[in-house]
Amino acid sequence: MRRSADRLGMRSLGMGIALGMVALIRPVSAGGLETIQPVLRACFSTGDPTRCDQALDLTEQLQRRAARADRYPCQTLLLGLQADVVMVQLSQGRGERVFDTLQASARACRGL
Repeated sequence: MRRSADRLGMRSLGMGIALGMVALIRPVSAGGLETIQPVLRACFSTGDPTRCDQALDLTEQLQRRAARADRYPCQTLLLGLQADVVMVQLSQGRGERVFDTLQASARACRGL
């Protein structure tokens, strides 16, 4: 009986740790593009894996919001930003051209 209780305690502990890790992975929800631009700029400028992971997650949230709002030009540009983030993660970034996409996205996604 004691052994089952120990396993249950360990299982609960493991689930708590897993849930805590999920909270660490997704600490921020996407506001508008203006609120996630600093993370995108940091990813594009430095290639920092943590910033790029966060940028990819936030941009995904925002492009889904654009899809739900039928803002397809905005959604398309956000998908392009996501591709730019992935290319940076693969060390195949487009250099300064990514900032053109970011600027175009800001115009198309205004008010989202």
